[in-house]
Amino acid sequence: MQQLLTHSMEFPIHFSAKTIARRLSVTLICLTLAGALGGYFWISRFPFPASKWFYELFNLDGEFNIPAWYSSFSLLFCSGLLKAITAIKTKDRHFAYWKTLYLIFFYLSLDEAFSFHEILIIPSVRESLHLNPVFFETWVIPGIVLMGVFAFKYLKFLLHLPHKTRYLFLIAAVVYVGGALGMEMVGGVLRIDFGQRTLISLIGIIGEEFLEMAGIVIFIYALLAYLSSLKESIQLKIYISEK
Repeated sequence: MQQLLTHSMEFPIHFSAKTIARRLSVTLICLTLAGALGGYFWISRFPFPASKWFYELFNLDGEFNIPAWYSSFSLLFCSGLLKAITAIKTKDRHFAYWKTLYLIFFYLSLDEAFSFHEILIIPSVRESLHLNPVFFETWVIPGIVLMGVFAFKYLKFLLHLPHKTRYLFLIAAVVYVGGALGMEMVGGVLRIDFGQRTLISLIGIIGEEFLEMAGIVIFIYALLAYLSSLKESIQLKIYISEK
């Protein structure tokens, strides 16, 4: 019988935490500037035909456009990095925390793409309960509750992390939540007091989305730096068959 020979080829991929963070930072700055320009076209009632197309393509508060997909894929990248850490930490006593975290970011990626949280925006509830303008987007109420539970559950886990990782995780969380929840609540007040299609409300939207994207970049850098500190290599094997 003829002996079958198998050949393996290696394609090493090198990730530099600082390089990736720098490139993502440039990307988010470009998206923010494009979104600001599109917002200017929006409050100017679209001064020329292509301005509406540009606004829809780069609207920071929109769905199914470039900023939304960028945020979705960057969150998915976070989930992938967390999955890699989970694979390494199978025998670690904090394995469940890492696993839950990667599932959370996988959900956040889907939510960024499809805006599941907007199901919780119920104007009738806001009107019947006469909620404060900070709760204009009613989804922030369950969002605050969930963030409180998450912070309580993950406090010991955070304290267990190395100093640099703990510091970066905390900064990323404050920046991201400050945008996603904090600026969303500020934006509700601005819309009530100044109107939706105004410069001040546009600034609130830009600030919210910039903080969210910046928080994700910081978290990606923190995860890559933490992975490099583990001194582990992860092997991905792909098998191709004719059948």
